[in-house]
Amino acid sequence: MIPDTLHEFVADMSPSVAVTATVGLLMLLGFLTFKSVSSDNVLPGVPELKGVPIMGAMPIYLKHGMPQLLGKLIAIGDDGISYANVVNNVLVSIHDPAMVREVLAYPEEIASREGDPGRMSWSPFWTLRRLIGNSLFSYVGPETSHQRNVFIREFNSTKSNSEKFDTITEIATVHANALTSEGSTAEVDDIKYSADNFAIALWGEILYGNPNHHVGGRVLSLSETIINLAGNPWPSVWYSFQLFLKLVTPGEPTRSEAKLRARVAKVVERNIGKLEEHERNNPDAPLKTIRNLSVMTGGGRTGPLSKFASEFANLNLFGGHHSIGLNVTWSLIDLDKHPECLAKLMAEINAVDTTDFTNVNSKMPYLNAVIMESNRLHPTVHATLRVINREITLASSKKPVVLKPGEFVPERFLGGYKKDQPFMSFGYGPRNCVGYKFAILAAKVYLVTLLKMYQMDVKDHDHEMKLGTLLETTKPVAVKVSRRY
Repeated sequence: MIPDTLHEFVADMSPSVAVTATVGLLMLLGFLTFKSVSSDNVLPGVPELKGVPIMGAMPIYLKHGMPQLLGKLIAIGDDGISYANVVNNVLVSIHDPAMVREVLAYPEEIASREGDPGRMSWSPFWTLRRLIGNSLFSYVGPETSHQRNVFIREFNSTKSNSEKFDTITEIATVHANALTSEGSTAEVDDIKYSADNFAIALWGEILYGNPNHHVGGRVLSLSETIINLAGNPWPSVWYSFQLFLKLVTPGEPTRSEAKLRARVAKVVERNIGKLEEHERNNPDAPLKTIRNLSVMTGGGRTGPLSKFASEFANLNLFGGHHSIGLNVTWSLIDLDKHPECLAKLMAEINAVDTTDFTNVNSKMPYLNAVIMESNRLHPTVHATLRVINREITLASSKKPVVLKPGEFVPERFLGGYKKDQPFMSFGYGPRNCVGYKFAILAAKVYLVTLLKMYQMDVKDHDHEMKLGTLLETTKPVAVKVSRRY
């Protein structure tokens, strides 16, 4: 897929001219950046994915994207590590759990998310900053610790999540009821769409007092556009070309990226309007989450949000709801394939009061095991990227790791899981997910609500994982829902 900027660039050209210009752009980019790529073995003893002269694995990346390139690297890296040359960059894939943990624990001065904004970078965070501006992803040093602590207090603490539980339950019930409206059965074309809308509505209510955040599909469409651009190779290629021609200031968005940022700003502006309306109408109500984040980072209890809270408002337009939606979707697929697991879960659901926060949060071990096992098999963010800024020796053992086949076995999580097991669905180290407990709670509540309310039959059992920016299904997940009476 070619981004809008490149479409605009070639829109008035004939097909032959457009093809020639695109190929010429890539060749020029390759020759201009060709400095250190050679036939030498860059990492002696480490398997290399061979590419073509000068460009290395760039053609694979441009045709299939980073996820498919990583898939090929993983396939040849029997010892948990492999690499490829991509023009003048060396892309190293580390998939041994011990080595992954070591790299993710490196401080930012050694391994950053973005690298130098003035030169070519393949990091999706590099593109993401241009699309939505600064965010928690961008910051390093002591400021990061403070911001992460604010998030953890708001989304990963038991007290805070208990206060959100009734709202989560209310939104989940509304969206579950909407699947059949007043009827007893319904054919749902794609349950992921419904789960995503539940999550978007939940974020809208939690943050701004706007349970209609999902209405009209603008947020979901904008979110998918941002995610696709962040994980697509063409924005990086096109941006690097403009950098070379000095058509753009390093780190600043292109014209088409600036247009997308303007769309983000409009959605955020509408949400702030909803927040202020809620605050006027409910002066004695507890502060909404975005206002809490603002107060904790220097903002007032009314008026403009703090800089940090404003940045999170942008970030939230694509971050958070897909993890909830995909977790619920994969759980339904896995449970439908394994009716014995579904039976165990239903027995647990029917045996406890699922309107009680403590029960759902910490006293339903099989529910927790199902959610965690789905995350193990289908982590929403299946890979992350770090730019090595300083020479470092990878000290982890090169001893091969024996991985078991990917069966759906929730029982492996009963009684918790050992920290030395290769489970890192929410990241690891100082930059792990700061809101995963809230996301898990939301997924649990929506899954339980659906299963209590409906008999759910996933129509196809051939759903496979699609390696994109996120780990999605290869096709829509059609489900027949029948009300339980």
